[in-house]
Amino acid sequence: MAEYQEQRELRGVGGWLGFLVFILAITTPIQILIETKAAVTHAAIMAQLLGPNVPTYVQFSWALAAASVVGAIYLAYRLVAVHRRSTVGIVIVGLWCLYLLPAAIDAVVTWLLFPKTAGSMLLDALGSSAKGVIWATIWTTYLKASKRVANTYGKDEAEALT
Repeated sequence: MAEYQEQRELRGVGGWLGFLVFILAITTPIQILIETKAAVTHAAIMAQLLGPNVPTYVQFSWALAAASVVGAIYLAYRLVAVHRRSTVGIVIVGLWCLYLLPAAIDAVVTWLLFPKTAGSMLLDALGSSAKGVIWATIWTTYLKASKRVANTYGKDEAEALT
């Protein structure tokens, strides 16, 4: 009876899993928008030094931010709405992509558009990537080890047949 009670309590999107959903659905999009606004403002202030590619960078930055926000919200939706084991794998891959790809893509585009500032931009990208690796590692470990996650996201139908 106690084992059943423990399993029942550790099911559903709550606790740390609920916190991850909150981070993905609310705080990550806000953070992305704030950081993008800061980068775009900085580029606009430095426009004379950076040259004629600033409008291209601004458009690219907002497009990358929009894609990242959509990705974060999709991961949160998937955790809430699709309770299959494949969701965990999708979210793990999505977290790594969400925390690493935008910084890497932004660094490459910045390097291509503003080659004179490549050194300082590389340091920014490395710092952002380091934070991303830490976050992705923490949440990957949680998603793989959590009893709540294992109970909430059962085997897919195809997995259950084998």
